[in-house]
Amino acid sequence: MSIAADVIVTPSSEFNGYPFLPPDKFILDAQAAQATIMSSSFSGWDYLFDPTLYLKLSKSGLVHVYAYEPRKGQPPGAPPPAVFVTVNLYGGKTGDGIEFGVPKGYMGGQGQSDTASGVTAQLAGLMASLKYHHPDWNWFDIKAALRSTASNFSGGYDPQKSGYGTIDYHSANALTDAARLPLFPPAALMRTTTNGKVVFAINSFKQSRRAVDALFIFSERPAPTLKELSLKELNTMGGHLLFTGDRSGTTNSLALRMTSTKPVYFVWLTKDATWLYSRIEPYSILGPVQLTPGDYGPRVQHPGAGK
Repeated sequence: MSIAADVIVTPSSEFNGYPFLPPDKFILDAQAAQATIMSSSFSGWDYLFDPTLYLKLSKSGLVHVYAYEPRKGQPPGAPPPAVFVTVNLYGGKTGDGIEFGVPKGYMGGQGQSDTASGVTAQLAGLMASLKYHHPDWNWFDIKAALRSTASNFSGGYDPQKSGYGTIDYHSANALTDAARLPLFPPAALMRTTTNGKVVFAINSFKQSRRAVDALFIFSERPAPTLKELSLKELNTMGGHLLFTGDRSGTTNSLALRMTSTKPVYFVWLTKDATWLYSRIEPYSILGPVQLTPGDYGPRVQHPGAGK
């Protein structure tokens, strides 16, 4: 077996005479070519691509590497994507929702130029190489290996320093057991409605270790915590478990109707089979939210509400 013989790289098809496909059309083109990894080296990243196309990509076992070159700033707290991979040259444009940086001249400059497009293509190639060397890993495992060996992992996600920071392909490739990779939280987003409903988009980070997703509510903003946590530790921090389960097979949304007299914070985490929860990254914390009681529907009463 050899990478040259077993890994096929093919350009996307033209669409109405245009060579660059939008993400939804690119998925169909990739499926037709039996591809498992896609790379888009042009501007226009939008954090909404991830929740909108999550189910299509995750069900197809696809991952999409995308240049972090937004046409406008991304919302504060936008998480790094789950089924996309956002990357730029380290020292280039960075911000909320970026996942990785690639240093200028990385690996002797092989396979890249000094542009966002160049490092996007290079990272896609390195991820394909990791998958080749770890055929039992899924793309979330590949991303977990890259995140946990990147320069910012020990200090936590930092959108002003290329998210998880500069990649270290060789360290990621040296990892052998997906069951020992650190857990990462979902890429979750939230909106509220006028009648007290909270609607979440939960883009589950479905690495091999993951069992379910879990939603906690806090009365005070929790601090980012850079270690995996037990339920007891989360309770001690002031967290109360609201939901646990796996909805990722059919939907990436969850709606709850809540009552609370004070602002609250929500935290989405990943849980494994041993009841360990992923660490709390800055993007895991959603809020504060002031919930207005609605006139109808089931409600989840926040523990401590009114106290």
